[in-house]
Amino acid sequence: MLRLPILPAVFLSAALITLSLPAAAAPVLTESALGGDLAARMTRHGRQFYTFNARPFGLSLDVYAKDAASRTAIEDFLKQDAVADFKAFGSKHPYDVIADFGEHGDLGFFGGVALAGAAYEYRVLKRDGASAENLKIARDRVIRAAESWHVFYVVSGGNGVVARGIRRLGTDDLGDTDAPAIPGATPATVPLKDDEGPLPRPKDNGIDRADNSAGVLPDGTWMWIDSASKDQLVGQMFGMVALYDALSGDPTINPAIIQRMRDDALGIFKVLKTQREILGLEGCSGEGQYDLIIMDADGRPTMFHDLNPLSMEKIYLPADAPQFNVFNLFMTFAVLKSIHHVTGDNEVEEYLYKELLGNRDYLGKMKAFDGPDALSYLYMGLDTNTDVPDMTAIALFLGLYLETDDSVRASLRRYLEDGWWAPANQPFAASLSKQTLWHSLYLAVTDRNDRQSVADQLASQLAAFPAGAPTSGGYWDDARINCDETELAAGTCTAIDGKTIITIAGRDRNGTPLATEALDPSIRPNSNFNARSNPFSVNGWGSSMMLNPGGDLLASYWMGRYFELGAGGNRSPNALVHMPVGGTPEPMPDVAESPGDEGTADTATPEEVAGDDAWDLPGKPDSPSSDVSGTEVPPAGDIATDTGKDTSTPGKSAGGCSAAPISNTSPWFLVLIVGFIATLRTRRHSNTNRVYSEAQL
Repeated sequence: MLRLPILPAVFLSAALITLSLPAAAAPVLTESALGGDLAARMTRHGRQFYTFNARPFGLSLDVYAKDAASRTAIEDFLKQDAVADFKAFGSKHPYDVIADFGEHGDLGFFGGVALAGAAYEYRVLKRDGASAENLKIARDRVIRAAESWHVFYVVSGGNGVVARGIRRLGTDDLGDTDAPAIPGATPATVPLKDDEGPLPRPKDNGIDRADNSAGVLPDGTWMWIDSASKDQLVGQMFGMVALYDALSGDPTINPAIIQRMRDDALGIFKVLKTQREILGLEGCSGEGQYDLIIMDADGRPTMFHDLNPLSMEKIYLPADAPQFNVFNLFMTFAVLKSIHHVTGDNEVEEYLYKELLGNRDYLGKMKAFDGPDALSYLYMGLDTNTDVPDMTAIALFLGLYLETDDSVRASLRRYLEDGWWAPANQPFAASLSKQTLWHSLYLAVTDRNDRQSVADQLASQLAAFPAGAPTSGGYWDDARINCDETELAAGTCTAIDGKTIITIAGRDRNGTPLATEALDPSIRPNSNFNARSNPFSVNGWGSSMMLNPGGDLLASYWMGRYFELGAGGNRSPNALVHMPVGGTPEPMPDVAESPGDEGTADTATPEEVAGDDAWDLPGKPDSPSSDVSGTEVPPAGDIATDTGKDTSTPGKSAGGCSAAPISNTSPWFLVLIVGFIATLRTRRHSNTNRVYSEAQL
């Protein structure tokens, strides 16, 4: 059988998709929307981000200034535009004024969103014909971020086990021979297990681990944080998809980077597809075989591992239960659709469209998100956990941006518009929350006729943040106290701008006072990730030495610059045509290979493109298809650590779990209470002293 390269088939699919799209429209953020100083402010904030927050390894981190004098030095640099290099401006290296970096433990999500900002900036500059110098700067940033992103998938030991966060040790990779070491003390690490079994006991939500890559990564360069939760995973997929679309097909990019992404994504898929017996798994309740479980290098599920729609906060319903977790349903689709997009793999395609959407009727469940069997904790009044609609926004964007089947897109869009963006009688809904990231994601894929007014809101909200303002000298986490205790008791106050009247709606279960309307960014408490901080919160105590990265603001801006505001929503130029839901693939022509065999258009090996020595990737395997982990890790289906205990018996796994089966007639109140408790769980952001009342899902 004659088999030609995949390139013509992929381009044919892309052409068919392109022909089905509406005519080109103006971008979300037009030239008129960029009037005033918004473009200049975002450029200035980008200078802050790459000079300080992304300095160690190209991803988004919090920065802590050493002292007041160091903060002043940073402010002076950011208030001017004449000198772009900090050392040239003040004769000091950035590390000389930094005491520490923070938020390594949320890099999967926070870093993924900021990474998307870098990828979309590169796409805008390529599209708009930027100068060779500026294009190279943007390209180098994206490639550097891609190198660091790969660490998530190998530092853990590989084979689909992913890190929650990563930390670079020693010096950075920018080539400055006089640069000091990256500031901050190296945390103590915990081994994966001891003679008694996995550590720590019980499993927690992320512990520092030593490099487990068995020599794939340079010795002494990386460490990691385990227990990657489903929010971290969907953030990683958001970043990976943005990287893939920005770099694939680009002749200036080493194609081994793209192949490596595919290998990393396929490893995750193999873990998620594996069926596991719930009985005896630490932290789970129920019995039976379930897939869609995020596993860790210690052989246990991660603390918030559940993507399966039959799980309600790790209480697993029977396989034939009609009820389903709406949040997990859309998260699962987003993660698997992203993996299919990056890999083009036939097995991923069949699992997603035949097994999940077809045999298990996930598509029918999507359509019934507001039906009697749908279990949802998206909006819960004053106790709404902002983390949940934030993750939902990412998931819905990924689904709609990557999907080509109109019936699937229709179900996703109905939930986007009627379930998430503007549900009836929801005062804390996304459309009312003044979150720039949510606005950008919505505008990229919505078909509603409110697009222009929402785009105008996006532009004004971006301009209202202090990030990049010439007078602010950086996006600092300073306190913002709008209402004192007397005013809170009275139920109303005048905000710090001296004119906005704030009406208190009440307090959440943690005692945090919330307003009846989301606060404008000009008076809202600053945050190291705005889209996951409650915009209705009245006060924020802050940390005056902390420089917020604002990576979500950069992503909002560059997505707004890239995406069009036309009807029908945007779709990835690399979106794949796939088998019908519940059906079998149409026979492929003899002259073309399946995307699952070789990937998409740019799957040629580096050697085929430029010879054996043309590309030099750190940790590059012998061939693009080899096991990138380079270490003997049990396969995904046999990942349990040998603890010397009978893990198939209730009570024998480390930490134990409730193994009582849940019947089909389980009390509704139990399921609902579990979901409700999830919204109240206190989560600690890594390396900060601030405690947030957000579920760490």
